[in-house]
Amino acid sequence: MSASFPSLFPGMLLDAAGRYAEDHVAQEIQGDPVRELGWTATLVPEEAGGAGGTLSDLASIVEGLATHGLQLPVVETCAVVPLLLQAAGAETAHRWLEAVAEGSARIAPMTALSATPEHLAVAARHLDIGYELSGVVQGVDLTLPATHYLVPVQMDGDDAIFLVDAERVGAPKARYRTMEGRLGADFTLERLAVPESACIARGAAVREARAKATDAALLLTAADTVAALATLIRQTVIHLKERRQFGVALSSFQVLRHRVADMYVKYLGAKGLVIHCFHEYEQNAADLRRTLRLAKVSLAESARACAESAIQMHGGMGVSEEVLATRTAQRLIASEFRYGDRLMHVARLLAQPQSDERVSLSNQTGSVR
Repeated sequence: MSASFPSLFPGMLLDAAGRYAEDHVAQEIQGDPVRELGWTATLVPEEAGGAGGTLSDLASIVEGLATHGLQLPVVETCAVVPLLLQAAGAETAHRWLEAVAEGSARIAPMTALSATPEHLAVAARHLDIGYELSGVVQGVDLTLPATHYLVPVQMDGDDAIFLVDAERVGAPKARYRTMEGRLGADFTLERLAVPESACIARGAAVREARAKATDAALLLTAADTVAALATLIRQTVIHLKERRQFGVALSSFQVLRHRVADMYVKYLGAKGLVIHCFHEYEQNAADLRRTLRLAKVSLAESARACAESAIQMHGGMGVSEEVLATRTAQRLIASEFRYGDRLMHVARLLAQPQSDERVSLSNQTGSVR
């Protein structure tokens, strides 16, 4: 069997992200590389100073980082943030999108990594002067520093988005390392007073922006999963060829060869699914969300199966985080819980369309650490 792993999204962005990840994977993240490299401008429209790129362009960056096992919150800062900001009025959106493209505003979404941007954990109450925010958001990515938070909220039976200074929000209640190596945090907002200007969008525009952000997050996470699968299989094959047992290479054992073949078949299926999902996205397919949910369920099963096989073939508990295959396996297992786990997406698929968004069986508490 010949195994090949051609890139999903080849091009200069993939090469640049791959080189950066290869050079920095063994180092602690310094500064804000996502903004310093200009990746936050990818989805920002040209009239707002951005690159006017597509989701496929951003997927190139995601693939480059995942191939070398580097964790950076590209999905959150480069996709979710600009798509949510586009719900604001033209002047407000232009101002903040320009700041995002320039890197002068470091905006992070205050949403749980284990929930979609459509999940609302914060409620707002209109006061005589300004608003009051209350709620608990667990599992927010704080890998990179933020000057502002975008907070989706429920307010008087309607949807809204608030842009709040990080200093006003204050320190999180808890910080921790997530299972794939990100910095996670839990925030508790207790009647947090914010000015009138903090509410940047309400109504249908918010719902549309949150839906677009959710689709983008699911697509990019799927691309990340396929890139990580390719890396994991490559690393496993290298290990089996180099490691010897009973005087012969592990790769000579037929049972291990069959197991790698199973991983490769799952990789091919996952890759085909991601290509199909991006095609549906570009065609603006009517049932795109259903396609993404089905893909999420399938990819999660393939990712977990391949991660568990690779761990066993690398010696089970003998592996360490210095090994790229270990970090990739952790990344794949964690990806199952990003933007809704399998249980949530299966429940949404089985639910009646009118009650789709009311079903909540997911691990949306950000407890995957």
